Amino acid sequence: MSDRSTPLRVLVVTNMYPTPQTPAFGAFVETEVNAIRRLDGGAAAVVELVFVNGREHLAAYLRAPYQIREIVRRRNIDVVHAHYGLTGFVAAFHDVPLVVTFHGDDLWGTRTPSGGISTKSRVARWFSYSVASRADAIICHSEELRSALPRAADRARAHVIPMGVDTNRFTPGKREAARQRLGQPTDQRLVLFPVSAMQPVKRLDLAQAAVNLVRGRGMNARLWIVTGVSPAAMPDYYRAADCLLVTSDRESGPVVVKEALCCDLPVVSVDVGDAARWLDLARGCRVVSRDPPDIADGLWQVLQESRAINGAHVRSEISADRIATGIVDVYRSVLKAL
Repeated sequence: MSDRSTPLRVLVVTNMYPTPQTPAFGAFVETEVNAIRRLDGGAAAVVELVFVNGREHLAAYLRAPYQIREIVRRRNIDVVHAHYGLTGFVAAFHDVPLVVTFHGDDLWGTRTPSGGISTKSRVARWFSYSVASRADAIICHSEELRSALPRAADRARAHVIPMGVDTNRFTPGKREAARQRLGQPTDQRLVLFPVSAMQPVKRLDLAQAAVNLVRGRGMNARLWIVTGVSPAAMPDYYRAADCLLVTSDRESGPVVVKEALCCDLPVVSVDVGDAARWLDLARGCRVVSRDPPDIADGLWQVLQESRAINGAHVRSEISADRIATGIVDVYRSVLKAL
């Protein structure tokens, strides 16, 4: 086991990670891994990564336990950190401490268009519940997600640590210049609605209804739906917009809210995940209900002001480097408990 004078040897296992085909998929995991790697100039931890690409081949989940166990043995790994409950389950077959970060649907289940939970999701959720009781440490991105853990003992010992933001990349910038780079008009109020994948839980219907109401009041506004954009390109979208809109039924801790605030972009959001916590740190944002007229009122107020907010407090609290320090502290706590 490493002490503080030597880097921890960490194996991160995830089923969410960017690829050339899906550059935004799991970008927040990549951000966290890179931040841990550079913490204390690389002296805090040496991180290896296993990407279980179950979206392409379900057999990847069957191969993963053997692959992980071999890496743990050969590399003398101190801690295995799994992202997502199903990944945590397949990463649990070894004799070193296991940390599991839950991300949302792994505890809540994936909603179907009819409002139920799919059979496949129910099975995956069972794996999540199982590994939660076996993990040496649990991380959830918000209090709302922590409350979804079924066992009181697991809720009591879970750490609430939000997803960090690369504050060197997500920074304020000139709106006009960003619009020019993206080919967007300068005479329109742009309501940004970024999603990695269009799912019913994102409630595009609410967002479109609210923007239509704003337009009906005479404002030249447009719902700007953005999907599949790489993290490197995303800051310009925040800089070019007039506000960010979040209408999701459920989110563990919407990273788009934090990214927008880091770019000094006002946010109108329903009370989902940890959104309200971060909006409290930036004057000029609005927390609204899921009623389209109320969402429209929030948009109207923010768009009429049409000014940047000050996201300095958010940037200082949510920087990926600061979050990485908290993650490494969790690693050290489970090793200390051995």
